[in-house]
Amino acid sequence: MYQRCFDNVMENIFEQGKMPRLSRFVISDDPKWESGHHVHDNETELIYVKKGVARLIIDSSLYVAHADDIVVVEKGRLHAVASDINAPATTYTCALHGFRLRGWEENQLLQPHSCPVASVVQGKEVIKSIFDELSVLLPQSHNLPSLHDAFAYTLTVLFYENFKNVYRSEQGVIRKDILIKDILVYLNNNYREKITLGNLSKKFRASVSYICHEFTKEYHISPINYVIQRRMTEAKFSLTNTDFSLAEISVQVGYENVDHFTKLFQRHVGCSPSDYRKQFKNYMAESAHYSGHCGQSPLFM
Repeated sequence: MYQRCFDNVMENIFEQGKMPRLSRFVISDDPKWESGHHVHDNETELIYVKKGVARLIIDSSLYVAHADDIVVVEKGRLHAVASDINAPATTYTCALHGFRLRGWEENQLLQPHSCPVASVVQGKEVIKSIFDELSVLLPQSHNLPSLHDAFAYTLTVLFYENFKNVYRSEQGVIRKDILIKDILVYLNNNYREKITLGNLSKKFRASVSYICHEFTKEYHISPINYVIQRRMTEAKFSLTNTDFSLAEISVQVGYENVDHFTKLFQRHVGCSPSDYRKQFKNYMAESAHYSGHCGQSPLFM
């Protein structure tokens, strides 16, 4: 038997009315998954590495996160996350918004210049349990905002406690060409538009060969393939989170011709958009059946 009494007067680390709210939850479990470089203007991401190894580029630095590590990607940070091919990663990500720690900027969770990757010291089992519970709860319920935000509050406090004494990383810094970084941000924000190398050359006043060479050198992908990758990632989320038709999704991600979109999806994802959606629906049905018998859910993504 265990009992603990609490003082009713407890310090709140958040400013009044500025509690964390959950805006997205993502499970990444494909053996070769990668996010591509992107930016979230109004969200801070809390990431838990359930197994394997994840490699992250955040602004100009490269980080490696192992199983049971946690990661914070604050709003406005240019970042990319990828599974290590030799040790495929499963990660859980909660995107939060609207919170402010006392005396800090909105959605800020890290000390300035601190390392965004940490081994869990406090609340390890609780963090794991919350992410596991979210993986079961969220696919089956869409109308429990108070519960979702309670999880967000608890995770934010636990991540804060684990990161508050973590400071500047000793890992090497990769200085990226400012022009090339600007191009990547532009592609991330405008991937739905018609983008050609010629248009990029005119907009950024640099030759096509320079843009292609330097972009590929820094990000290990060509500008056009980055746009395709970005579109395919968005298409995946639309296929699994909406009932939009293939034609609607095709237009939303930048393709007027649905047949062209379908062929590109097949080439880059390994199955047709229809099959991808069907696999997700089968997973959801199996997940509901599995959790009903075992209290747990298999992973998908």
